[in-house]
Amino acid sequence: MVYRMLKTEIDVSCVKGNVSEEEKRVALKIFSRFVSTHEKSYGADVGQRLKLVEVNVWQRDSQAATGQTIFEIDVTKDMCNIFGTLHGGCAAYMIDPCSVSSLVVLGNAIGIDGTGVSQSMNLIWHQPARIGASLKIISTSIFIHGRVRSARCEVWNGDQLCVTAIHSTVNPWTTSKDTTRTRL
Repeated sequence: MVYRMLKTEIDVSCVKGNVSEEEKRVALKIFSRFVSTHEKSYGADVGQRLKLVEVNVWQRDSQAATGQTIFEIDVTKDMCNIFGTLHGGCAAYMIDPCSVSSLVVLGNAIGIDGTGVSQSMNLIWHQPARIGASLKIISTSIFIHGRVRSARCEVWNGDQLCVTAIHSTVNPWTTSKDTTRTRL
């Protein structure tokens, strides 16, 4: 990720969206922690290249509150299969932290822990993304209730939808009162 670190502060001036700079910093710090480093985490070489470009929370004070994050990344050779297209495993890897980021953003906005561990991830591949493609990964929270969270994620190459996913997570650490937030 190309963000300037100022001691413990992250410069988010290039990140668009309707949340405060502090909320953007928190989202990016948590995302960076989950992506980690090559020495500590699978896929970190790719994950560190995901660039957060937008963070939004809509209807913050209602049961229909929704968090959304948008990341961008260019497809490079180390992300591709033998056919020169984005490898399915790499797509799944990128969708994992990107989709959870929308839940983290929403959780932060409504005062609960939006993190969790994967419970299920359903991916549908629509079209291949070739080396050099500039991808936009749009993640939107769907549901947070107690320990269960879910998010929708779409991977776009320009106006071509490449991958869609529904990611369900569970937060085994939740100890606060049961809070419901849903868009259903």
